[in-house]
Amino acid sequence: MPALRSAIGNSLAGAQGKTVADQNKIDKTMAPGCALGLYTPAECDRHTRASAARRSELK
Repeated sequence: MPALRSAIGNSLAGAQGKTVADQNKIDKTMAPGCALGLYTPAECDRHTRASAARRSELK
């Protein structure tokens, strides 16, 4: 998986969308990488917190 991680990168972790629909797309892209262990637990946790914060802002 190192080659896949290298190809995808890790800049998506913590990304925040401009709309709820954008955030949904980002989260759906991150979730499989977290489930497969492509991203580190710290990256997944950072994204979970950032996503929750952004969703609160968008309400």
